[in-house]
Amino acid sequence: MARDQAFYLLKKYTSFTFIDQARLRYQGFLDAFLKQLKNLSPALQNDPDADFYQTRHEYEYKEFLRQMIPMEQGLALLRSTPHKTEAYETLSLPSFIGQLFGRYADEKGVYYDPFYIALGMTNEYPGNSIHPSNHTAFVKDVMNASVINFTQGITVFECKNYVPFHLVDMNSLRQSQKWTYETLFFEPEWPIPRIFPEYLPSCPPYNHNHQDQIFTGGTIPTDGIWEPWFIMQIFKNTDPAKMAAKVGCPNYFLAGAVATEYQLEGTDTWEEVWWRLLWEDKRYLDGTIPAEEADYLKTRPPVAPQIFTDHKAYPGDVCPITGNWHAPHMQGKTVRLEAGNIMAGSKINAAGNAVTWYLKV
Repeated sequence: MARDQAFYLLKKYTSFTFIDQARLRYQGFLDAFLKQLKNLSPALQNDPDADFYQTRHEYEYKEFLRQMIPMEQGLALLRSTPHKTEAYETLSLPSFIGQLFGRYADEKGVYYDPFYIALGMTNEYPGNSIHPSNHTAFVKDVMNASVINFTQGITVFECKNYVPFHLVDMNSLRQSQKWTYETLFFEPEWPIPRIFPEYLPSCPPYNHNHQDQIFTGGTIPTDGIWEPWFIMQIFKNTDPAKMAAKVGCPNYFLAGAVATEYQLEGTDTWEEVWWRLLWEDKRYLDGTIPAEEADYLKTRPPVAPQIFTDHKAYPGDVCPITGNWHAPHMQGKTVRLEAGNIMAGSKINAAGNAVTWYLKV
Protein backbone atom coordinates (compact mmCIF):
# COMPACT_ATOMS: atom_id res chain seq x y z
CA MET A 1 0.00 0.00 0.00
CA ALA A 2 2.74 2.51 0.92
CA ARG A 3 4.54 1.77 -2.33
CA ASP A 4 1.35 2.34 -4.36
CA GLN A 5 0.66 5.59 -2.49
CA ALA A 6 4.21 6.83 -2.98
CA PHE A 7 4.02 6.15 -6.72
CA TYR A 8 0.70 8.00 -6.93
CA LEU A 9 2.01 11.03 -5.02
CA LEU A 10 5.16 11.27 -7.15
CA LYS A 11 3.06 11.43 -10.31
CA LYS A 12 0.73 13.96 -8.70
CA TYR A 13 3.48 16.24 -7.35
CA THR A 14 5.09 16.45 -10.81
CA SER A 15 1.88 16.83 -12.81
CA PHE A 16 0.59 19.74 -14.83
CA THR A 17 -2.70 19.71 -12.92
CA PHE A 18 -1.04 19.90 -9.51
CA ILE A 19 1.39 22.69 -10.45
CA ASP A 20 -1.34 24.64 -12.24
CA GLN A 21 -3.10 24.98 -8.88
CA ALA A 22 -0.22 27.23 -7.79
CA ARG A 23 -0.70 29.41 -10.86
CA LEU A 24 -4.41 29.76 -10.13
CA ARG A 25 -3.72 30.82 -6.54
CA TYR A 26 -1.14 33.37 -7.62
CA GLN A 27 -3.58 34.69 -10.21
CA GLY A 28 -6.29 35.05 -7.58
CA PHE A 29 -3.93 37.16 -5.49
CA LEU A 30 -3.09 39.31 -8.52
CA ASP A 31 -6.74 39.85 -9.37
CA ALA A 32 -7.50 40.96 -5.81
CA PHE A 33 -4.43 43.21 -5.79
CA LEU A 34 -5.49 44.95 -9.00
CA LYS A 35 -9.07 45.34 -7.75
CA GLN A 36 -7.77 47.14 -4.65
CA LEU A 37 -5.54 49.37 -6.76
CA LYS A 38 -8.55 50.48 -8.78
CA ASN A 39 -10.93 50.77 -5.85
CA LEU A 40 -9.05 52.02 -2.80
CA SER A 41 -10.95 52.02 0.45
CA PRO A 42 -11.80 55.44 2.00
CA ALA A 43 -9.22 54.81 4.72
CA LEU A 44 -6.46 54.34 2.12
CA GLN A 45 -7.66 57.26 0.02
CA ASN A 46 -7.56 59.60 3.04
CA ASP A 47 -4.08 58.57 4.11
CA PRO A 48 -1.78 61.62 3.81
CA ASP A 49 0.74 59.42 2.00
CA ALA A 50 -1.86 57.90 -0.31
CA ASP A 51 -0.14 59.03 -3.53
CA PHE A 52 3.21 57.65 -2.39
CA TYR A 53 1.72 54.29 -1.50
CA GLN A 54 -0.32 54.16 -4.70
CA THR A 55 2.84 54.57 -6.76
CA ARG A 56 4.65 51.92 -4.72
CA HIS A 57 1.80 49.44 -4.95
CA GLU A 58 1.60 49.90 -8.72
CA TYR A 59 5.31 49.09 -8.92
CA GLU A 60 4.80 46.02 -6.72
CA TYR A 61 1.91 44.84 -8.89
CA LYS A 62 4.15 44.98 -11.96
CA GLU A 63 6.77 42.96 -10.10
CA PHE A 64 4.19 40.32 -9.17
CA LEU A 65 3.13 40.18 -12.80
CA ARG A 66 6.75 39.64 -13.79
CA GLN A 67 6.97 36.76 -11.34
CA MET A 68 4.04 35.07 -13.10
CA ILE A 69 5.96 34.81 -16.36
CA PRO A 70 8.14 31.77 -15.45
CA MET A 71 5.13 29.99 -13.97
CA GLU A 72 3.15 30.37 -17.20
CA GLN A 73 6.17 29.61 -19.38
CA GLY A 74 7.06 26.52 -17.38
CA LEU A 75 3.53 25.13 -17.57
CA ALA A 76 3.45 25.77 -21.32
CA LEU A 77 6.76 23.93 -21.73
CA LEU A 78 5.53 21.01 -19.62
CA ARG A 79 2.67 20.56 -22.08
CA SER A 80 4.78 20.88 -25.21
CA THR A 81 8.30 19.50 -24.84
CA PRO A 82 9.81 16.07 -24.26
CA HIS A 83 12.69 17.83 -22.48
CA LYS A 84 11.12 18.21 -19.05
CA THR A 85 14.19 19.62 -17.31
CA GLU A 86 13.71 22.99 -18.99
CA ALA A 87 10.07 23.10 -17.91
CA TYR A 88 10.72 22.21 -14.27
CA GLU A 89 13.70 24.56 -14.00
CA THR A 90 11.55 27.41 -15.28
CA LEU A 91 8.79 26.56 -12.81
CA SER A 92 11.25 26.57 -9.92
CA LEU A 93 12.26 30.22 -10.34
CA PRO A 94 11.44 32.54 -7.39
CA SER A 95 7.84 33.65 -7.00
CA PHE A 96 5.70 35.85 -4.80
CA ILE A 97 7.02 34.69 -1.42
CA GLY A 98 10.33 36.52 -1.75
CA GLN A 99 8.53 39.79 -2.41
CA LEU A 100 5.94 39.33 0.36
CA PHE A 101 8.24 38.04 3.09
CA GLY A 102 11.78 38.85 2.03
CA ARG A 103 14.11 41.76 2.54
CA TYR A 104 11.98 44.06 0.39
CA ALA A 105 8.94 43.40 2.59
CA ASP A 106 11.00 44.04 5.72
CA GLU A 107 12.27 47.38 4.42
CA LYS A 108 8.86 48.54 3.19
CA GLY A 109 6.89 47.39 6.23
CA VAL A 110 4.58 45.21 4.18
CA TYR A 111 3.39 43.36 7.30
CA TYR A 112 1.86 46.58 8.66
CA ASP A 113 0.63 48.04 5.37
CA PRO A 114 -3.21 48.40 5.36
CA PHE A 115 -3.23 47.57 1.64
CA TYR A 116 -1.68 44.15 2.30
CA ILE A 117 -3.61 43.59 5.51
CA ALA A 118 -6.78 43.89 3.42
CA LEU A 119 -5.41 41.04 1.27
CA GLY A 120 -4.92 38.81 4.31
CA MET A 121 -1.46 39.79 5.59
CA THR A 122 -0.66 39.64 9.30
CA ASN A 123 2.47 40.80 11.10
CA GLU A 124 3.65 37.21 11.35
CA TYR A 125 6.87 36.48 9.49
CA PRO A 126 6.97 32.82 8.42
CA GLY A 127 10.34 31.17 8.98
CA ASN A 128 9.44 29.07 5.96
CA SER A 129 6.41 28.60 3.78
CA ILE A 130 5.67 25.06 4.91
CA HIS A 131 4.21 25.36 8.38
CA PRO A 132 0.67 26.66 8.88
CA SER A 133 0.41 30.41 9.38
CA ASN A 134 -2.14 32.98 10.48
CA HIS A 135 -2.30 34.71 7.11
CA THR A 136 -5.74 34.66 5.51
CA ALA A 137 -7.58 35.24 2.26
CA PHE A 138 -5.39 35.96 -0.79
CA VAL A 139 -2.09 36.01 1.11
CA LYS A 140 -2.89 32.53 2.40
CA ASP A 141 -3.49 31.47 -1.21
CA VAL A 142 0.01 32.65 -2.06
CA MET A 143 1.39 30.66 0.87
CA ASN A 144 -0.41 27.55 -0.36
CA ALA A 145 0.84 28.16 -3.90
CA SER A 146 4.40 28.34 -2.63
CA VAL A 147 3.98 24.97 -0.93
CA ILE A 148 2.89 23.47 -4.26
CA ASN A 149 5.96 24.99 -5.95
CA PHE A 150 8.18 23.67 -3.18
CA THR A 151 6.69 20.19 -3.36
CA GLN A 152 7.20 20.02 -7.10
CA GLY A 153 10.78 21.26 -6.81
CA ILE A 154 11.82 18.97 -4.00
CA THR A 155 10.29 15.98 -5.80
CA VAL A 156 12.03 16.66 -9.10
CA PHE A 157 15.45 17.95 -8.10
CA GLU A 158 18.14 16.30 -5.98
CA CYS A 159 19.70 18.12 -3.06
CA LYS A 160 20.13 17.71 0.69
CA ASN A 161 17.34 19.60 2.40
CA TYR A 162 16.93 20.48 6.05
CA VAL A 163 13.64 22.34 6.09
CA PRO A 164 10.73 21.08 8.25
CA PHE A 165 9.34 19.45 5.12
CA HIS A 166 11.49 16.55 6.29
CA LEU A 167 10.44 16.32 9.95
CA VAL A 168 11.04 12.82 11.23
CA ASP A 169 9.51 13.44 14.64
CA MET A 170 8.40 16.55 16.48
CA ASN A 171 11.93 17.53 17.48
CA SER A 172 14.18 16.12 14.77
CA LEU A 173 15.10 17.25 11.32
CA ARG A 174 16.79 14.91 8.91
CA GLN A 175 18.45 15.89 5.67
CA SER A 176 17.12 14.10 2.64
CA GLN A 177 18.36 14.15 -0.94
CA LYS A 178 15.17 12.51 -2.19
CA TRP A 179 11.96 11.23 -0.62
CA THR A 180 11.98 8.30 1.79
CA TYR A 181 8.89 6.52 3.10
CA GLU A 182 9.64 8.22 6.39
CA THR A 183 9.66 11.77 5.04
CA LEU A 184 6.91 11.25 2.47
CA PHE A 185 4.31 10.03 4.94
CA PHE A 186 5.20 11.04 8.47
CA GLU A 187 4.85 14.83 8.63
CA PRO A 188 1.49 15.31 10.42
CA GLU A 189 1.22 19.02 9.59
CA TRP A 190 1.96 18.65 5.90
CA PRO A 191 -0.41 21.23 4.37
CA ILE A 192 -1.11 19.37 1.12
CA PRO A 193 -3.62 16.63 2.01
CA ARG A 194 -2.59 13.15 0.97
CA ILE A 195 -5.80 12.29 -0.84
CA PHE A 196 -6.02 9.05 -2.77
CA PRO A 197 -8.72 7.81 -5.15
CA GLU A 198 -11.15 5.13 -4.05
CA TYR A 199 -9.36 2.69 -6.32
CA LEU A 200 -5.67 3.44 -5.97
CA PRO A 201 -3.68 2.47 -9.07
CA SER A 202 -1.02 -0.12 -8.40
CA CYS A 203 2.62 0.78 -8.58
CA PRO A 204 4.42 -1.11 -11.36
CA PRO A 205 5.99 -4.37 -10.16
CA TYR A 206 9.54 -4.38 -8.86
CA ASN A 207 12.07 -4.08 -11.66
CA HIS A 208 14.31 -7.14 -11.34
CA ASN A 209 16.30 -6.29 -14.45
CA HIS A 210 19.75 -5.15 -13.32
CA GLN A 211 21.04 -4.44 -16.83
CA ASP A 212 20.00 -0.78 -16.96
CA GLN A 213 20.27 0.11 -13.28
CA ILE A 214 22.21 3.26 -12.35
CA PHE A 215 24.56 3.30 -9.37
CA THR A 216 24.89 6.28 -7.03
CA GLY A 217 26.90 8.99 -8.79
CA GLY A 218 25.86 7.86 -12.25
CA THR A 219 23.69 9.80 -14.71
CA ILE A 220 19.97 9.11 -14.93
CA PRO A 221 19.14 8.50 -18.61
CA THR A 222 15.33 8.76 -18.56
CA ASP A 223 12.71 11.07 -17.06
CA GLY A 224 10.54 9.10 -14.69
CA ILE A 225 10.17 7.30 -11.39
CA TRP A 226 13.08 5.21 -10.19
CA GLU A 227 13.40 2.89 -7.21
CA PRO A 228 16.49 2.45 -4.99
CA TRP A 229 17.79 -1.06 -4.34
CA PHE A 230 20.01 -1.33 -1.30
CA ILE A 231 23.13 -3.43 -1.54
CA MET A 232 24.07 -5.45 1.50
CA GLN A 233 27.58 -4.40 2.49
CA ILE A 234 29.20 -7.80 2.01
CA PHE A 235 27.95 -8.04 -1.58
CA LYS A 236 29.06 -4.63 -2.83
CA ASN A 237 31.90 -5.98 -4.95
CA THR A 238 30.05 -8.86 -6.60
CA ASP A 239 27.98 -9.31 -9.71
CA PRO A 240 24.90 -7.04 -9.42
CA ALA A 241 22.68 -9.95 -10.43
CA LYS A 242 23.71 -11.81 -7.27
CA MET A 243 23.48 -8.91 -4.86
CA ALA A 244 21.24 -9.25 -1.85
CA ALA A 245 19.08 -6.12 -1.86
CA LYS A 246 16.12 -4.42 -0.30
CA VAL A 247 14.14 -1.63 -1.88
CA GLY A 248 13.52 1.93 -0.68
CA CYS A 249 10.96 4.58 -1.58
CA PRO A 250 10.47 5.36 -5.29
CA ASN A 251 11.58 8.82 -6.46
CA TYR A 252 11.24 11.03 -9.52
CA PHE A 253 14.38 11.86 -11.52
CA LEU A 254 14.91 13.97 -14.60
CA ALA A 255 17.13 12.72 -17.42
CA GLY A 256 20.66 13.95 -16.84
CA ALA A 257 20.30 14.11 -13.05
CA VAL A 258 22.86 12.54 -10.74
CA ALA A 259 21.72 9.31 -9.12
CA THR A 260 21.79 10.16 -5.42
CA GLU A 261 22.50 8.26 -2.28
CA TYR A 262 19.50 7.18 -0.21
CA GLN A 263 19.00 7.79 3.48
CA LEU A 264 17.92 4.63 5.25
CA GLU A 265 14.70 5.14 7.20
CA GLY A 266 15.17 5.36 10.95
CA THR A 267 18.86 6.26 10.65
CA ASP A 268 21.14 9.11 9.65
CA THR A 269 23.02 6.78 7.33
CA TRP A 270 23.52 7.56 3.65
CA GLU A 271 23.66 4.47 1.45
CA GLU A 272 24.91 3.99 -2.07
CA VAL A 273 22.19 2.27 -4.07
CA TRP A 274 21.25 0.98 -7.48
CA TRP A 275 18.38 2.97 -9.02
CA ARG A 276 16.03 1.01 -11.32
CA LEU A 277 13.41 2.54 -13.61
CA LEU A 278 9.77 1.89 -12.65
CA TRP A 279 7.92 4.27 -14.96
CA GLU A 280 9.06 6.46 -17.84
CA ASP A 281 7.36 9.86 -17.86
CA LYS A 282 5.80 10.43 -21.28
CA ARG A 283 2.90 12.55 -20.07
CA TYR A 284 1.53 15.36 -22.26
CA LEU A 285 3.55 14.44 -25.35
CA ASP A 286 0.31 13.71 -27.21
CA GLY A 287 -1.16 17.06 -26.14
CA THR A 288 -3.58 15.58 -23.59
CA ILE A 289 -3.74 15.51 -19.79
CA PRO A 290 -4.13 11.97 -18.34
CA ALA A 291 -7.64 11.29 -17.06
CA GLU A 292 -6.31 10.27 -13.65
CA GLU A 293 -5.25 13.87 -12.97
CA ALA A 294 -8.90 14.77 -12.38
CA ASP A 295 -8.53 12.90 -9.06
CA TYR A 296 -5.75 15.29 -8.01
CA LEU A 297 -8.30 18.08 -7.51
CA LYS A 298 -10.67 16.11 -5.31
CA THR A 299 -11.07 17.02 -1.66
CA ARG A 300 -12.34 15.11 1.33
CA PRO A 301 -14.14 16.07 4.54
CA PRO A 302 -11.77 17.52 7.15
CA VAL A 303 -10.47 15.07 9.73
CA ALA A 304 -8.93 15.70 13.09
CA PRO A 305 -5.16 16.14 12.72
CA GLN A 306 -2.88 13.46 14.11
CA ILE A 307 -0.62 15.00 16.71
CA PHE A 308 2.50 13.12 17.73
CA THR A 309 4.53 13.56 20.89
CA ASP A 310 8.29 13.19 21.01
CA HIS A 311 7.93 9.73 22.58
CA LYS A 312 8.94 6.91 20.30
CA ALA A 313 9.83 3.24 20.65
CA TYR A 314 10.88 0.34 18.46
CA PRO A 315 9.53 -3.19 17.93
CA GLY A 316 10.65 -5.36 20.83
CA ASP A 317 10.98 -2.43 23.25
CA VAL A 318 8.93 -2.21 26.42
CA CYS A 319 6.11 0.30 25.95
CA PRO A 320 7.07 3.29 28.12
CA ILE A 321 3.68 5.05 28.26
CA THR A 322 0.07 3.90 27.99
CA GLY A 323 -1.60 5.37 24.90
CA ASN A 324 -2.22 5.17 21.18
CA TRP A 325 0.93 4.35 19.21
CA HIS A 326 1.33 4.87 15.47
CA ALA A 327 3.75 3.15 13.09
CA PRO A 328 4.02 4.89 9.67
CA HIS A 329 5.86 1.92 8.16
CA MET A 330 3.31 -0.68 9.22
CA GLN A 331 0.62 0.57 6.80
CA GLY A 332 0.02 3.51 9.14
CA LYS A 333 -1.17 1.16 11.88
CA THR A 334 -2.31 2.63 15.21
CA VAL A 335 -2.77 0.45 18.32
CA ARG A 336 -3.62 1.03 21.97
CA LEU A 337 -0.85 -0.23 24.26
CA GLU A 338 -0.43 -0.30 28.01
CA ALA A 339 2.86 0.65 29.65
CA GLY A 340 4.95 -2.48 30.17
CA ASN A 341 3.69 -4.27 27.06
CA ILE A 342 6.08 -5.17 24.25
CA MET A 343 5.98 -3.01 21.13
CA ALA A 344 4.73 -5.23 18.30
CA GLY A 345 6.04 -5.90 14.83
CA SER A 346 9.35 -6.58 13.18
CA LYS A 347 12.17 -4.05 13.18
CA ILE A 348 12.14 -3.95 9.37
CA ASN A 349 8.95 -4.05 7.26
CA ALA A 350 8.44 -5.95 4.01
CA ALA A 351 9.83 -3.04 1.98
CA GLY A 352 13.02 -3.03 4.04
CA ASN A 353 12.16 0.10 6.04
CA ALA A 354 12.94 0.51 9.73
CA VAL A 355 9.77 0.51 11.88
CA THR A 356 9.30 3.15 14.58
CA TRP A 357 6.30 3.61 16.90
CA TYR A 358 5.24 7.17 17.81
CA LEU A 359 2.94 8.10 20.68
CA LYS A 360 -0.16 10.04 19.59
CA VAL A 361 -2.11 12.53 21.69
